Amino acid sequence: MELKDVKLTKHMKKVFRIAQQDCQMTQSACLVPEHLLIGCLDDGSFPIKEAKQKSGIDIDVLKNTFNPSPDNLSYEICEPLKIPICQSTKLVIEQAISYMRNYNQIYLNEGHVLKALIKTGQTEKLLTKEMNNTLLSVATVSRDMSLDLTGYKKPDTLYRKIRIVSNEDAERLILFINEEFGTRWTESIKHELRKQQPSIFIAEDQEERIVGFAAFDIHKPHYFGPMGVAKNNRAGGIGESLLHFCLDAMKNRGYKEIHIDNAGPIEFYENTCHAKVIPFMN
Repeated sequence: MELKDVKLTKHMKKVFRIAQQDCQMTQSACLVPEHLLIGCLDDGSFPIKEAKQKSGIDIDVLKNTFNPSPDNLSYEICEPLKIPICQSTKLVIEQAISYMRNYNQIYLNEGHVLKALIKTGQTEKLLTKEMNNTLLSVATVSRDMSLDLTGYKKPDTLYRKIRIVSNEDAERLILFINEEFGTRWTESIKHELRKQQPSIFIAEDQEERIVGFAAFDIHKPHYFGPMGVAKNNRAGGIGESLLHFCLDAMKNRGYKEIHIDNAGPIEFYENTCHAKVIPFMN
């Protein structure tokens, strides 16, 4: 098994690394789903740390609880992992990739894997039902984020063919959005395009075809989004550049703090602009 066409976030690479280390420490013949669970929960992202705190999960107790018992089916290597995985682990990874693709994403993250572990029943013997539900509702969903703009300065972007949208772009922008992301943003973008100065940036390729867009103040002031980049053009700096163009424009409007509503790729915003996840209220 090889993770073809799948990129890993930094956190996900760390998950695999911790899982392999735990597998070796327990002297297991192969990597089992429990090792992946340890990898996800051991020093994870903010949402996972928050979920652990709310649910009372103790990672040290968890490590001492499970006794690796790989199924009796054949083992195989799953690149980039360097040790064998059992069939149950393979099914978890395949389910996680399925979640990633359903979200129209190209980066596999720890939320995808954690959700797959829970939904396939791999955590039932280790975690209570309440713990599983807390992890699902806190650590595997989109989260609201905030960003302090007082010290923000737009960096040199990786992609420069970005500009504010014009009236002439309206029809092809709507077509691009519908083809790449469906119709969920269509009406709000159409409404914004009717304004004299729409708060929308577009990115174009060398043939002047739209390959991405980003908007802000669409639903209410101080809010960034939506944003989308054509799937075939991701991982090339377009998304980062679109984000920074919008943040710079928002700062120029005098905003001191902005919000990102329902951020799916949380790690993207953490790395690109140091946005922070807004904690859930108790």
